[in-house]
Amino acid sequence: MTRYVFRLKNSSEAPISHECESLDEARSAAVRHLGRYLSEHPEFATEGHWQLDIENGMGQALTNIIVATVVPRSSPIRTGSASDEMTAG
Repeated sequence: MTRYVFRLKNSSEAPISHECESLDEARSAAVRHLGRYLSEHPEFATEGHWQLDIENGMGQALTNIIVATVVPRSSPIRTGSASDEMTAG
């Protein structure tokens, strides 16, 4: 097992260590961790984009997980041509 460190950017959360068999396993665990964190901290969820870095035990960045909320260019929200809420018919 290898020790990986998950570091959530722009958060007061302390980095956490995770023992995993591989980087693929660490990546899956990091995605689950990020999902839990956003669920438990809704004020952080309004940021619109989030980054969680996976580091090795020596603090070297191995990979980044980046999740973003993006409004498509053609969206009525962006063009101002419609409400951002759907109404039930």
